[in-house]
Amino acid sequence: MKSKNRRTIKIIVGILVVLVVCTGIFLYVAIFRGFYASSDIPAGEYTGSANVEFLGGKEIYRVVANKYGEPIFENPSGAFDEAITDYGDAIHLIYETFGTEYGLDTFNNENYQMYMVLGWQLPTDNETIRKQGSDLAKFLDIYENSEKRWYLTPVGWVREAT
Repeated sequence: MKSKNRRTIKIIVGILVVLVVCTGIFLYVAIFRGFYASSDIPAGEYTGSANVEFLGGKEIYRVVANKYGEPIFENPSGAFDEAITDYGDAIHLIYETFGTEYGLDTFNNENYQMYMVLGWQLPTDNETIRKQGSDLAKFLDIYENSEKRWYLTPVGWVREAT
């Protein structure tokens, strides 16, 4: 009888350990890594109100809608690479002007959010570069829609860019 009780206790403890480990893994992923939100999968033509004319009709910048109705690029990585060329002067000015103050690294798909914020604020009299900065910020706003994931926060589930 005593060995049967020990066996039952071991089984219960084993089940509890597995549950605690699984819960820990779930919370780690939910809070720190985020869950794939399929924001980058085209669901059809984009017919919303966002202005995409500034992209100039280049095929690499083809805008479609995701399942949330947000504008995304059909080929986000190709569009991002093309944007580095098209908005290069603005990217360079952002880095040169704000790099030290904000600790910016060179422009890439992991730190684009700060360039999106700063693109609107270029301190230049050159209207071409100022427009590039504005267009870069609008481009990155669309690009960001492809990068969103679900995160668990204290107020519930939130869909944010990675």
